[in-house]
Amino acid sequence: MSQIRIKVLIPNSGMDQNTLEARQKMLSKAVSPQSILSVECIPAGPLSIESVTDEVSAAPYLLNAGRQAQQDGYHAFVVYCFSDLAVDALRENLTIPVIGPGEVGLAAAGMLSNRFSVVTTVEKNVSRTLRRLMHDPVCREKLVRVRALNIPVTELRENPQATIQYLRRICKAAVEEDQSDTLILGCLGLAEYGDILEQEFGLKVIDPAFLAVAWAELSVRLNLTPSRRSYGYYQEAL
Repeated sequence: MSQIRIKVLIPNSGMDQNTLEARQKMLSKAVSPQSILSVECIPAGPLSIESVTDEVSAAPYLLNAGRQAQQDGYHAFVVYCFSDLAVDALRENLTIPVIGPGEVGLAAAGMLSNRFSVVTTVEKNVSRTLRRLMHDPVCREKLVRVRALNIPVTELRENPQATIQYLRRICKAAVEEDQSDTLILGCLGLAEYGDILEQEFGLKVIDPAFLAVAWAELSVRLNLTPSRRSYGYYQEAL
């Protein structure tokens, strides 16, 4: 395949074109020059994903965008959220690879860490994140704690200097209190802070944003598509 086209959909509405283009440029570092990323956000719905209600509200837009992406000839679809919104439903509807950053982030932590912490945005996200993560055997064995930055997702985009200061405090606590050797960035609005934190604190920082697009490219090359025995194929009732 000479060129791989990957659709990346952010399940937050209201993002301006400059922000989307900057995110596309950033993520392109994780794939080869033969892969073309297209980054978009949902046209309506929640401004950020900070509750189960937000997840349910955004899901129909993700399904529609996934179907459209496959129809338009994209080779893979990435749900750009650590919560992996609607990933299973998308796999029932699509034949191309569907990537959830949370899944690939946890897979990396399972291989590279003995103890890891996860950082999310605000305190109310901690319980929602824990409920989901504890279904994963890697988390049941190695997850120490989910910590909150206590900064809203929308502010992450507007104030990077404040964000890195919050992250420094979280990393210090993860190392000194949790005794973690690895930190997962549990919100994709935190993408690209990993290198700074690794250098300062000496722990491995897993950035699911970059992992997701890299895994999407690999999935296309190796034909890692949804198993119909596992996911079936959705057929709308007549």
